[in-house]
Amino acid sequence: MARQYSHTQFFRRVPNVLLGRYFQIKKKVLLDLVFNELTETRVEPVFEAFKALPHDQQESIEAEFQDIDNMACQGGVMALTDEASFHGNTHFTESIAKVKGFHGKIMWAFLEHPNLWAGATLFLHSDNIAESFWKKRNDLPPTKPNVAEEFIKSLAQEISQYFYSKEGRGRNCKVEVFHRNGKEYFFAYPEDFAQSGVEWVRSQLANRARHPAFEIIFVYTKEEGSLDIYAPRNTKAIPKLQQIFAETILEYNQLDEFGGDKRVYDLDKLAKRDFIFKFSPDSGIEEVAIKKLRLSLKVGDKRRVTVEADPVPDALAIYDLIEQLKLPPHYVTQAEIKVTFSPTPGVRSRTRTFRVSYPNSCALRHDGRDLVIRKMLAASGI
Repeated sequence: MARQYSHTQFFRRVPNVLLGRYFQIKKKVLLDLVFNELTETRVEPVFEAFKALPHDQQESIEAEFQDIDNMACQGGVMALTDEASFHGNTHFTESIAKVKGFHGKIMWAFLEHPNLWAGATLFLHSDNIAESFWKKRNDLPPTKPNVAEEFIKSLAQEISQYFYSKEGRGRNCKVEVFHRNGKEYFFAYPEDFAQSGVEWVRSQLANRARHPAFEIIFVYTKEEGSLDIYAPRNTKAIPKLQQIFAETILEYNQLDEFGGDKRVYDLDKLAKRDFIFKFSPDSGIEEVAIKKLRLSLKVGDKRRVTVEADPVPDALAIYDLIEQLKLPPHYVTQAEIKVTFSPTPGVRSRTRTFRVSYPNSCALRHDGRDLVIRKMLAASGI
């Protein structure tokens, strides 16, 4: 859940030296304040000086501060690191590690590397979308996607034409493309229906019309021949959007209308005591344990048993419980797994608990440690 933004809390979290650089060097305001002489928690002078700025300047600065605040987390740092890697910035990871605190790191990156900002913010946004909102199919050819300007414009035009002809919206559309970890991200923004609302315009309350954009995200993975689409409140359009993408970006005209996600997780092996998760020594994974299994009985209709056991201190506790219960033959249809990562200097060990369900539902994202876990599941034959 996103935290509630507060100017004073934001000023406390960003180091004064970086606040000073933002206001005085980037924005050329608050020039009378001596930021180096302020203690890190004394934010009142900064807040009062900020409130004295013209209204338009306050609005512009506030919008940027909220973006920085939203990025100030581990996921934001990872998104920036991925974008820096794509741009060949080999020193970024080492440099950002030297800056204290997430707000400090993000403000530093915002000031020092503005070319990374657009891609990183979009990556973090897509990473935070729950797995259940994505529609996947993995029956596409492993073809290199066309990302030249002419193909991107064609994709935007096809999306625009589809929604405008079907629903009377989407007159305009823009598509932005970013590469990350072997995946191509296409962020599409078709024009939505006009909306009106009551807004404050300076000191006057007015009813204003606007034309917002709605969002569609395509994520194509060449190695898997897979396409993930996020199209909230437009699920009926997904088959057509898949076709548009395949024909425009992959130049593939034989998409199966009834195709989809053909992954099937093999969870039955998780109920065997001798099952071992496979991961490389450099993955950072220290231990993996099963906390909960949902078992569907082979005899009878819709009969399930859920077994749960604390893997601390015995990682095999759930197998002892299953043997004690003497259950009839069953399938494993859902598992809750706890992964412990090795501690790093100055940081305690971290854990990640997630669920994977038959046939192909998984709560893991596609970045950071979640991506490491996904690779572990694949290596383990899940």
